[in-house]
Amino acid sequence: MPQRKKPNPLLFDEVMPLHAFVRAVEDGGFSAAARRLGLTPSAVSKQVAHLESRLGARLLRRTTHHVSLTEAGSVFYEHCRRVLAELDAAALSVTALDEKPRGLLRIAAPAVLGEVHVGAMAAAFQAVHPEVRVDLDASDRWVDLVEEGFDVAIRIADALEDSTLVVRRLGPEQRLLCASPAYLQRRGTPRTPDALLEHDCLTFKRGHSPMAWQLDGPEGRHSLRVSGPFQSNNNLVLRQAVLQGRGIANLPGYLVLDDLRAGTLVTLLPEAPVVGRGIFLVHPHRRLVPAKVRAFVEFCVHAFARFLQPPP
Repeated sequence: MPQRKKPNPLLFDEVMPLHAFVRAVEDGGFSAAARRLGLTPSAVSKQVAHLESRLGARLLRRTTHHVSLTEAGSVFYEHCRRVLAELDAAALSVTALDEKPRGLLRIAAPAVLGEVHVGAMAAAFQAVHPEVRVDLDASDRWVDLVEEGFDVAIRIADALEDSTLVVRRLGPEQRLLCASPAYLQRRGTPRTPDALLEHDCLTFKRGHSPMAWQLDGPEGRHSLRVSGPFQSNNNLVLRQAVLQGRGIANLPGYLVLDDLRAGTLVTLLPEAPVVGRGIFLVHPHRRLVPAKVRAFVEFCVHAFARFLQPPP
């Protein structure tokens, strides 16, 4: 007795033959199945024949106007019904996922901005969308969104031109020269950018060297290599030092807004503002952007519009 041919495993592109087979059984023939599927009767017949060839078994007995199940076809039909029902449920779940924000949302943000603002904003977003779970990485590490599986990142930069990402500018990162009233009473108030060279300046250090201060004055841009008794790679640390009267600091406006309102810090040289960078939101290019990402992007746009209002 010849050995029966071992069936080949079905591939994803053979879902249509499964539909054709089930419809032919349930509608009683190829013509009725063709009307339901939007195909010709011969196309339905070919789909079923292809399926039988792949399985190495006859599934249907054909007559001129009717089809009936073979023994193998009866067994296979019950499995097909369950498989197609599961596929329909899976498709509905993906559609629902695309329509309603849900699932894990991974966010990357700079350390201080994440602590001062993005953390509270992400918590507020999660409260509005309780089916979303938030994972916030607040660090100054420049993450690779695609390789590391992040959905969105908030970045501070002069410009972003990465064509592999969708980039949306949220607004400017306003920088302010700040000092405490006690320091200014002790050392005096600088009236020009060059006068800063005579003051104790608390500097942000990136790598081994403090960053130069860039100011736009009436006579053009000034690039100043200021110095002082204190430096750090963290703006929160510099804020504490300037509040203690240790000198003048160049800080993000969002970090010192409450201090300015309370009068514990004052701004200097408003006629020569510090050159700031931009705040951007980025996410990977996708043909279909998940609802959780779309919702978070719009939430960020409105939240940052309020957040980045100029300090008094």
